[in-house]
Amino acid sequence: MENLLRFLKRYYFVFLFFLLEGISVYLISLNESRQSSWLISIANNISGTFYSGFENINSYFYLKSKNEALVKENKALRQQLKTSYVRIVNNIHQEDDTIYKQRFSFLDAKVISKTVNKRNNFFMLDKGAESGIEKDMGVIAPNGVVGVVVKTTQNFALVMSVLHQDSKLNVRNERTKTTGTLVWNGYSYGIGQIIDMPASILIKKGDTIVTSGFSRDFPEGIVIGTVKDFVKDSGTGFYKVNVKFAVDYNKLENVYVIKNFFKIEQDKLLEDIQNQEETL
Repeated sequence: MENLLRFLKRYYFVFLFFLLEGISVYLISLNESRQSSWLISIANNISGTFYSGFENINSYFYLKSKNEALVKENKALRQQLKTSYVRIVNNIHQEDDTIYKQRFSFLDAKVISKTVNKRNNFFMLDKGAESGIEKDMGVIAPNGVVGVVVKTTQNFALVMSVLHQDSKLNVRNERTKTTGTLVWNGYSYGIGQIIDMPASILIKKGDTIVTSGFSRDFPEGIVIGTVKDFVKDSGTGFYKVNVKFAVDYNKLENVYVIKNFFKIEQDKLLEDIQNQEETL
């Protein structure tokens, strides 16, 4: 606002000149009907251009608030998805005794720094432990998977991208329901690889790849991308599948951090199994 006032003060004489010119043109148009028609036509063109430009500028300044509102709306919708809940059934059956308990919730955040061309890539978010973000939480974009939180401070979080040599994500072919592991070979940030999808099942170019739901960090059905091409490894009996990512990681801005309310319970079960195996 201060800059605007300074600008108006500096160039007020220019605006005054145009105001006086406008008054003059108006007075002339009152006396000559032919000139009036011509001047009105010009004035309409000028005013139309002016208001169109003003509307574009106005839309630009409101774009940020509109985008933030859209992010909030998407978060609310995601939390209503069936895949964000688990069904709880009582031991004794009664009519309408089936309820749904929320398993996943979503926290919106903004990417404030990122890399995409290194062998191991990370994203930094503008929210951290103070906002409820913890290590090992999954992170998604509006149109696909991003990565997993590996470290937090009070106000920031570091996310290991799927574009990382240690990233391994269990995925599923939406059409065939077969599963595999998604990795990144370090080349193009637009392409990932599935290394262990069984070759006994016919896959097709363009098949949609989604999260399998086996991971404790992501709900099932989150889009990864589509099959770009594939080859059969006769030695292993698996496909090597190139997947075109749905997310353009170089343009990533808004994300959602996923909280799994059952994660502690699941981790405890896995820990008990590991302890039993170690004692055998």
